[in-house]
Amino acid sequence: MVIDTRIRGKLRGLEDVSPDGYPLICHLIDTAVVAEVLWDSYLSRSQHRLISRALGLSEVEARATVALWAGLHDIGKAVPPWQGMIGGPGAKEGYATSSEGEDTARRHDTGSQLLIPPLLAELGYGTVRDLRGTPAAFAGIALGGHHGSFQAPTNPRLLPCPLTAYRALGDGLWSVQRTLIMQAIDAVTSPPRLAADIRIPGFVMPVITGLIMLADWLVSQEHHLIGLLRQAAPFDVTSPQAALAWAKKVRPLCEDLLDEAGLTAPTPAAPAPFDDMFPHIDTPNPLQTSIATHLPDLATGPGILLITAPPGDGKTETALYAAHHLAHTCGTHGLYVALPTQATANQMDGRVRTWAESHLPARSTLLHGAAWMHDDTPDARVITGHGPDLSATRWLRINNLRGLLAHLNVGTIDQALLSVLPLHRNPLRHLGLSGKTLVIDEAHAYDAFTQALLLRLLQWCGAWKTPVIVMSATLTGTTGAALVNAYRKGAGQQTATLDGAYPGWWWSPADTETIQTAPEPVRSSRERTLTVTRRAATTSTALLAIHRELAPLLNDQGCAAVICTTVTEAQTTYSQIAETLKAEQHTDTDLHLLHARLPQWQRADYTARAETAFGRVDKPTTRRPRRGIIVATQVIEQSLDLDFDLIISWLAPFELLMQRAGRAHRHGPDIWKKAGLTRPTWANTNPRITVLVPTHTNATPDYAPPRWGEVYQPSALQRTDELITRLTTPIGIPHTLQPLLEECYDPAFTSTSPETLAKTDAARLGDDAARRALANLALIPTPTRVSYSNLHRLTESTTDPDLITTRLGADALQLIPTFLDHAGNHYLDPERTTRLPQHGSATGGRFTKKQARDLMRYAVPVNATGWPERLPDENRPPAAWERDPRLARLAVLPHHPTAGGWSTLPIAGRRMHLDPTLGIVTQRA
Repeated sequence: MVIDTRIRGKLRGLEDVSPDGYPLICHLIDTAVVAEVLWDSYLSRSQHRLISRALGLSEVEARATVALWAGLHDIGKAVPPWQGMIGGPGAKEGYATSSEGEDTARRHDTGSQLLIPPLLAELGYGTVRDLRGTPAAFAGIALGGHHGSFQAPTNPRLLPCPLTAYRALGDGLWSVQRTLIMQAIDAVTSPPRLAADIRIPGFVMPVITGLIMLADWLVSQEHHLIGLLRQAAPFDVTSPQAALAWAKKVRPLCEDLLDEAGLTAPTPAAPAPFDDMFPHIDTPNPLQTSIATHLPDLATGPGILLITAPPGDGKTETALYAAHHLAHTCGTHGLYVALPTQATANQMDGRVRTWAESHLPARSTLLHGAAWMHDDTPDARVITGHGPDLSATRWLRINNLRGLLAHLNVGTIDQALLSVLPLHRNPLRHLGLSGKTLVIDEAHAYDAFTQALLLRLLQWCGAWKTPVIVMSATLTGTTGAALVNAYRKGAGQQTATLDGAYPGWWWSPADTETIQTAPEPVRSSRERTLTVTRRAATTSTALLAIHRELAPLLNDQGCAAVICTTVTEAQTTYSQIAETLKAEQHTDTDLHLLHARLPQWQRADYTARAETAFGRVDKPTTRRPRRGIIVATQVIEQSLDLDFDLIISWLAPFELLMQRAGRAHRHGPDIWKKAGLTRPTWANTNPRITVLVPTHTNATPDYAPPRWGEVYQPSALQRTDELITRLTTPIGIPHTLQPLLEECYDPAFTSTSPETLAKTDAARLGDDAARRALANLALIPTPTRVSYSNLHRLTESTTDPDLITTRLGADALQLIPTFLDHAGNHYLDPERTTRLPQHGSATGGRFTKKQARDLMRYAVPVNATGWPERLPDENRPPAAWERDPRLARLAVLPHHPTAGGWSTLPIAGRRMHLDPTLGIVTQRA
């Protein structure tokens, strides 16, 4: 009996080349071979260890086993219903058919899950009588999920013989053919036989399934199949010997597929001293010196590194140095740098890729919801410098899921957190993350919901033995300990306490109980004192208070930032300051505005102007004004490297105030001296921040001003205000910063208004508990609780899909302001020179990437809360836009011409219009 090559594996897209399609046996051999190539050239050494230990095999045996499973992934296509759908062999060719269970058999992923256990039992995977929880059954679950969603486990009674319930799977000749196919794949891969008593840890199965999914994707590409159809048809792969010959033929092609996709693993550069890795740093600071001196001797395997230090203390370079060391000691050859916002990710992307040119020459992807907007060329993102080409391939740039498979990622934290939500194709996320070193920056910047997701992700990283680096400038000891202990729990360790100073670092190995810290206190090269001034301000007195604080600047020189809580507040403050400067004839003062509610092109322009005015003074692109003021929202807390002589900020939680204060005197005197500049006399000693406290007219603080909505929790604002009120001396940075942060959130905090604090604390704790409860509803199980019986919970949600897809960030809507002429035509500019595109120029009216990007330059993000589920007709975009996922969250904001200018219609109780300077202005209708 020979293998029947008429049993088809692929047909769609191939009809013009071959009406018979591509044989199933060839597709399965291709997949097995590319799985071997992926093992050799894509997986990290750490993933080799993870999988081989889980299977109880040597790495060579594990490689063969995974390849065998990959080669059997589509065995569910060798059944009557599926072959009948694509014109394969049937009754005329002697193959039996049945309608019993036909709907189930038609789904070939389900068919594979049902058929794999008894086939592997034939191959020696234990007795066929009881397969529950055995490697054969687990393999069935894994292959049943090769389209991205695991299915519920097969009824134990059906594991030995699923045909008893599903006759449509085909017996007789079908069973013979499936056995022959399995024997051929077995000959190609030469795997060992797994004993029935081996219990595979459930948390490893998604990684294996992800590898199989990737292998299937690669060899299912039309250009690969068409090339083989033209070169090799008719196919004579009818025996194990022929299968071996076919595998030898396609192996070079499979290696080419990896290179074309940009998946071939990089070779990290040899370990280097810190000075050599960062030649632009003249002298490493104490934190960098401490890590470079002690971590290599301590970190001899995977673990979690927690780094805490003030803003501007070089944590990024410290983390990159540590990541490079861990790549060598742990066997990872990839890196994911996760940040809280798109803006911080965009800024970090260039820094990481410049470093990677010399130290981790891997294909690089930027991962967040608008990353495609930064893809500047048709085929690749071009990087600066003269190193190797790190640009992402077309294959990697299809979507963020593929992008995560690249070996070098910079992106928002949510792209990593998606891996702990029950989402389709989650195995690919597990595959992409488990072989990398994960760097989490700004770990303090997340609410209770996102923090719960982060803790679950760290548990999975601990189980995978994936090294993690966590950084923060303002992290409470409780939060820091929770992050470290989540990783330790996943790695099978006991919880521990963190003892140490700030700034400092902690190293917790994955395989030992002891947490190690810096052998000696870590000093800061930028020790300084921060003067905090509290000013009470009502809505009517705020401008006067700001003007008084700006007086030294206006009477002399200098640069200041005024940071507001809401966009509306920033727009009003900017307009008021502009009027005051004009009235007082300070027309030479350089006034800036920056917030999120600007068209993208305008925000990019405003950001570039701010960086030119307030960036590092030793950069050739910086042109610091004699007098400069920027009015901004929280957007300048993290994403921009700006330096001011004075910070004026409305009250915010203490950790955020310290982040903002880090922009005062951000760059030390050495940098200023290098640039040949000095600060103004009034600001030449220590950094200063003035905190404006919202106050009622009776002089009592208002910790829940209606104009702020629910931006900050009143409890955090009250604690912060009372803390800074009782400061009697400037804050010593860094050494008194951490004690103050701990005091601010101490449950035993002594308040001057204990009854009020008790109420606001209860509300804060209740809100945090509710957010954690929502997270727990959505999260996948912890890695130690994943088993054969519940593997499907990793990809199968039982909660509201909206909770999963939107809760990671604000529910935002992108508005495209348009300007109408009297004929009703829409334009993108008030001058009405650029028509609003109704459809794109690609096939079927689709938008090209350039057209979509050009359109998105006019988009303005707004909070969608309160908007009707169905947009009013006036705000609905052209129908062609709805077919493009890049334009899916767009709405139109038409401006109608009037005698005096433009008018808009109210929506959701608000009236919005685009001001040419201020951006989208919102008012109650």
